[in-house]
Amino acid sequence: MNKVIVIVGPTGVGKTDLSIKLAKHYNTSIISGDSVQVYRSLNIGSGKIKKEEMNGVKHYLIDILNPTDDYSVSDFQKHARRIIDEISNEGKLPIICGGTGYYIKAALFDYEFTNEKRTDRYSNLTNEEIYDRLIELKDSHIPDVHNRIRLLRHIEILESKEEPLNKDIPLYDYLFIGLTCDRQKLYEKINSRVDKMIEEGLLDEVKALYDSNIQSKSVQSIGYKELYDYYDGKCTLEEAISLIKQHSRNFAKRQYTWFNNQVHTNWIDIDKDNAFLKAKALIDNFIK
Repeated sequence: MNKVIVIVGPTGVGKTDLSIKLAKHYNTSIISGDSVQVYRSLNIGSGKIKKEEMNGVKHYLIDILNPTDDYSVSDFQKHARRIIDEISNEGKLPIICGGTGYYIKAALFDYEFTNEKRTDRYSNLTNEEIYDRLIELKDSHIPDVHNRIRLLRHIEILESKEEPLNKDIPLYDYLFIGLTCDRQKLYEKINSRVDKMIEEGLLDEVKALYDSNIQSKSVQSIGYKELYDYYDGKCTLEEAISLIKQHSRNFAKRQYTWFNNQVHTNWIDIDKDNAFLKAKALIDNFIK
């Protein structure tokens, strides 16, 4: 099995900085394990790394799609596996860095998504029959009855919900390294991070998307959906910013829970340890 390093942890904890240091040390590249950073124009709100911050390290799966494009966990799985194999074939150690645990695990484990297979189930049905089935499933955005491709896509999503068939068979020899810190300090970091995003122009970034009438999945992520509500007149700016902070803190809690329950994670407390040295020791022992 090819070996893979995975750097995980809650939003705002410092994953990016550590991954850059490790990638430089091991002369390798980084695969973004983030479900939002794949989109162009969603930069500030996603905490996307800037080119000058990459320090010459090649990054994959950043800015590969337009905000209107569809992107699913199965898409990430295919892309990440191809890149893992590409980096491994160069004799290098792939590093995945990100906080979207479900995406990362889907890439590393034998998850089999069923969307393509479900299409066959409806091959003998007419568009009208598929349309009627969507009504039964209470789809609130049923496509035009003549658009068969979109009808099939909708029914695939509603019936499969992209749940994998297999969950726990690893395809790679992996090492999960998680960053953590005092919970109150993390929440303070998250609040400060949101304030900095506002200072850097998050309002203008979201307004441009809003004015372009982009309503896709990409702008349902934290930092975007709250400001969309503000521009829709559903809340004040102060309320929107407060909600971004609250939702980011809640997301951090869920990230901790997910990584603790789903995979064996080697946690490094950035308040107590030298994160780089401890991570390097874990990796050196892993690859020896």
